[in-house]
Amino acid sequence: PPPSHEDVTTWSQYISAEAGSPPVIAREHKTKHNSKTFRATVAMSEGFPLTVEMLLSVLEVIAPFKHFAKLRDFVKMKLPPGFPVKIDIPILPTVSAKITFQEFEFRSDIPDALFTVPSHYTEDQYRFPDL
Repeated sequence: PPPSHEDVTTWSQYISAEAGSPPVIAREHKTKHNSKTFRATVAMSEGFPLTVEMLLSVLEVIAPFKHFAKLRDFVKMKLPPGFPVKIDIPILPTVSAKITFQEFEFRSDIPDALFTVPSHYTEDQYRFPDL
């Protein structure tokens, strides 16, 4: 049904309303709040050669992708002692991020050439516009 005449808002009431909270000028809005909980899983290892701080450094680089920011925020939380060798965290209702670390070792015999970008490579500025 249309609003009754008692519900009519005057111009002075409308213009003097608090910013962000305008008076209702038609029917009352019916809103429904719905929330869901998602559970994350983490497996910790105290003998793993990396630290959480090292992992956070990597996640800071890829965090500009907004969904990786959730993963970074999860790792920043107070975790049990050790290193998270397995993480499974929901990013969206139907998408989960799963990270598993296996057989990691520090090495000093890796040639510098593996970290050199070939001169004939070009950067596509549209490939990752958020970076």
